Amino acid sequence: MKRYNLPVGGIEVVIPGDYKPKQKLDHTTTKRIKPARPASAATAAASPHKHLRYIATRTLLLTCGLATLGNIPVYSMINSPEEGKILNLATQLDNNSPAQVMKDLNLPAVAVESFSGYAVDVLPDARQGNWIMRSVESEDTLETIISKLELSKTAKALLENSNIQQELKDLKTGAHILVQIVDDQLLQLIYAKGKTNAYIVSATDEGYAGKWESEAFAMADSRIAFTVKHSLQKDGKAAGLSNSVIRQISQVFHKDMDFRKGVKVGDKVGVIFEDFRYQGESIYTDKILAAEYTSRKNTWQRIRFTLEDGKTDYFRPDGDSELKRTAFDRKPIEGGRMSSGFGMRRHPVFGLRKAHAGTDFAAPRGTPIHATADGSVKFLGRQGGYGNVVELRHRNGITTLYGHMSAFKEGLGSGEKVTRGDVIGYVGSTGTSTGNHVHYEFRINGEPQNPMTADLPEVGIMSATEMRKFKNFASSMTQQLADLRKLASLDKPLKDQSGG
Repeated sequence: MKRYNLPVGGIEVVIPGDYKPKQKLDHTTTKRIKPARPASAATAAASPHKHLRYIATRTLLLTCGLATLGNIPVYSMINSPEEGKILNLATQLDNNSPAQVMKDLNLPAVAVESFSGYAVDVLPDARQGNWIMRSVESEDTLETIISKLELSKTAKALLENSNIQQELKDLKTGAHILVQIVDDQLLQLIYAKGKTNAYIVSATDEGYAGKWESEAFAMADSRIAFTVKHSLQKDGKAAGLSNSVIRQISQVFHKDMDFRKGVKVGDKVGVIFEDFRYQGESIYTDKILAAEYTSRKNTWQRIRFTLEDGKTDYFRPDGDSELKRTAFDRKPIEGGRMSSGFGMRRHPVFGLRKAHAGTDFAAPRGTPIHATADGSVKFLGRQGGYGNVVELRHRNGITTLYGHMSAFKEGLGSGEKVTRGDVIGYVGSTGTSTGNHVHYEFRINGEPQNPMTADLPEVGIMSATEMRKFKNFASSMTQQLADLRKLASLDKPLKDQSGG
């Protein structure tokens, strides 16, 4: 008979068969005690009740002892094919894994590990179901995030757990929360406070339990390079890219090429992206940080960068022209309809042909009028046929004029500085006008220009500090993309994860 003590609720598994016990050790004398010689067959047959009473007594004493001590777990061991050799259950066998041994013995499916003599629950498999991620925003709580994920009902026990509530009462803005959904149930939740520091909540038979981990989870920058042999979608998937990252590739390079017609066999792709890894598995991939696309004639690179105002875009690392933008908007209102263009026209009131020095945009009364560029108030008040007017002074001898306003922005005064997009007044029909609209003029050194076609001056998108940060970040990313380019032509696609 063989006995297997497995760390699953203190169960002892008994399998009939030959069993030869090891020699016992006398703990008082540290001398080996020879096993007693077996009684003769006649003696054994003559006293079966004595042996039964002995076994029952010892079993009762052992049961009481275990109950008193709290069912002390022991290391699980199995017999090896080699005579007399004992193996720990955690040892990998030649033909049977520990999991297979447990299956063959028809034991419970709950996985456990033995650690310092104690049975420990293993975390649920990260490969099951689907993972969803949400970034923590200002004023977010665990309840609001669970609600946004539409898991309030299925995660009720989690939200009612006081220990978890205490640990996650103050969520860090910008941190990430990932949840694992299996059969419409929340199996695990990860609050990633840093690149490796995470609070992991897992479903158990008794509800949910959570603890801080520093090794099970990691936010990494993964790198993948491949050569197109069939299609971007098929070869990207084969290389290990998610559908989300593949879609982002076409969005990142939409200014450079037409992905519906331009993808050719032999094109090379290199991508660096955010990768969330758990239990050694990639559970969620997010934003592309840098990417390179090489066709037969061109190589394009794009680097993701967030400006100080919170706006994010993909910039060419060597394209200074893309790091600038026009200094003026071409129209001063959102929406609206251009009712009269720049140049000669028949005046709607007087019926005479005369030059129209600006562009009119019709909109409902009270529609906000915005400054089209940074500047200062040169004039604010009533001005003949223009009605209520605001005139702004800008750099390089440029001025803009906004006429027929119903009202000015409260508190706006002469000499006050304004920023592009600021509200300066509201659409009306004051002065010589036939309906609610704003008359907009763009002048250079006093000469009216067509605001819809004029060459508008440019300003840098980035401040000097932002530019230095971008150049440093872009330098690191372009070097990694260059390394990927060399490996993209290999027969096997390259996949690499780093903690960067």
